[in-house]
Amino acid sequence: MKSFLLIVFSLLCFGSVIAQKKSRKDFFGGPKDYRNLSNKGLTFSFGTTYTFTDTSSLYIDTRTIYKFQPKGKYGFFAEIGTVAFNLKKPKFKWGNLIKYTDWGIGFNLYGGSENTKVYNTEWNATLSEWQKIENQFSYGSFYLGNLTGRLTFHHTFYIPKTSIMIDNGLGINLDYRVFKNDSFDKTHQELATLKINTQAFSGKFFAQLHYNLGIGLKLKRGSYLIPTMQLPILGMYAWNKGSARTNWFSSDYLPVIFKLKFIFLFEKRSQGGCENFGSEEDRKRNEEYMQNK
Repeated sequence: MKSFLLIVFSLLCFGSVIAQKKSRKDFFGGPKDYRNLSNKGLTFSFGTTYTFTDTSSLYIDTRTIYKFQPKGKYGFFAEIGTVAFNLKKPKFKWGNLIKYTDWGIGFNLYGGSENTKVYNTEWNATLSEWQKIENQFSYGSFYLGNLTGRLTFHHTFYIPKTSIMIDNGLGINLDYRVFKNDSFDKTHQELATLKINTQAFSGKFFAQLHYNLGIGLKLKRGSYLIPTMQLPILGMYAWNKGSARTNWFSSDYLPVIFKLKFIFLFEKRSQGGCENFGSEEDRKRNEEYMQNK
């Protein structure tokens, strides 16, 4: 949890520092750029993944106590896709809720590890308490690689009196595992001897509802950088009471993505040899620029 808060805090600080000296303009605006931009564009992202886990868990079976201690690992993430901004005037009160929509295909790699301690106990009549008589230890580690497809709907707003744009997104991701590398230092026979029957492994395919939180920074007109955190919030398939966690060995892991997302809007092609410079004011500014060039 401390690692999670540290990464989010760093993300917020990074966005604030870069945005301090940038003045807020229209999202598609710019005083000296006369390109006729489309509301559609290209987006690509890259970053790191990290699996958050519970500190430890206990499982008690008759005279045996099992203590599982999972630990998260860092991985990586990359994605490419397209984006479309909503420029139409809303026809109802909440019609401007979705500012833009983006989708992408990519690859993510995440992993984790688990220490397992097994205590066998017996009743000590003299002390009137249960005592540990034997300790067994085991260790497992894994990395999982997934092809992923994502569709996200975004709402954006500026913090008053600042140039910082907050980007909130809600969407669906579909992931399919294409790579697995795991190891456990006990064989199936040894696990049976230790009576460890709590291991469970998630399937190759899963569908989730996710939430995105980002800080939008304009690099130039039509180009944006958005440091973003993507958090799975609901597991839809395979259904496990709505949990978005990955089951591996005897523990649960929550993979979170921290990425840098770039957006580049396309430039509209001129039609009939005549360019459209937008509004009348933009056209006049372009004529003055060309005369003084």
